[in-house]
Amino acid sequence: MTFETPLWILLGFAASLFNTAIPLIQEKIKADGFALAVWVKIAVVIFSFPVVLYMGFPTDIGFYLMTAISAAIWCINDIIYFRTIPVVGAGVVSRILPASVILSFVVWFGFDPQLLNDYLERPWQATALCLIVLLSVTFSIMMKSCPITWKGIRMIWLVVIAAAIGPLIDKLSLGYAPAANAPFAFMFSQGLIMLVFWATFSLIKKPVSRAVFFSPASLKAGLSIGAVATVKMALKFQALIYCDHPALLSVILFTDALWIIFYYRLTGREDHSKIWAGIGLVACAAALVLVKSL
Repeated sequence: MTFETPLWILLGFAASLFNTAIPLIQEKIKADGFALAVWVKIAVVIFSFPVVLYMGFPTDIGFYLMTAISAAIWCINDIIYFRTIPVVGAGVVSRILPASVILSFVVWFGFDPQLLNDYLERPWQATALCLIVLLSVTFSIMMKSCPITWKGIRMIWLVVIAAAIGPLIDKLSLGYAPAANAPFAFMFSQGLIMLVFWATFSLIKKPVSRAVFFSPASLKAGLSIGAVATVKMALKFQALIYCDHPALLSVILFTDALWIIFYYRLTGREDHSKIWAGIGLVACAAALVLVKSL
């Protein structure tokens, strides 16, 4: 039995390092969630446009249909995500989201039944995966006993669902475009569609005032996170192309929970949530990749 490190794992870890900065920036600046989400996508669209213009756009209509579905999911996700971080902290949020991996892991077999057959042909792997799922559920239950973490769960349960379903739709979208230009074409198209959705919503509901939307905090946080998110998304979507199961890449991305804990320790920031239960959940998620790679 040999262990090889696929390219998508390396790309995923690189993306997770950039992903670490996103909640930490919002935790510090505490910008309005809606304004921040919009400015982040404006930055992503601007930064990715020159690359897309150079590499070209996909021609398959399926790419744009699936990207529109993805955009609708992340439109809701991003606003809730950015609004929750200032309340419970980046660390708590980063330790809750790995729960989505378990749901995503199961749901993807509906899109790729043959992959399930491949796993079942290796009984030891199927057994190990079942044990990991059980441990993940156990750690999730333990996290509920922590008031801070449970508050975070109640605030971002919809984000957990989006984090489980979103990557599946993203991978299907990328499959309609050539691997060379798919990552940047996807992030540009998705961002543009999300901005259209948000603009329509703003005309109807007016979620923030002009003063809040154009405030220094919104601009600073939005453009900073937008720059980081562009690099992170380019790495993530490139990895998603080569990864046979989207949930496994999500596992790698959620190691940002560990990097955030290290950052808290280095900076002396207090964190009163139940850290060990969250780390256990992250460890279970990471074990999925280990079992898959053996």
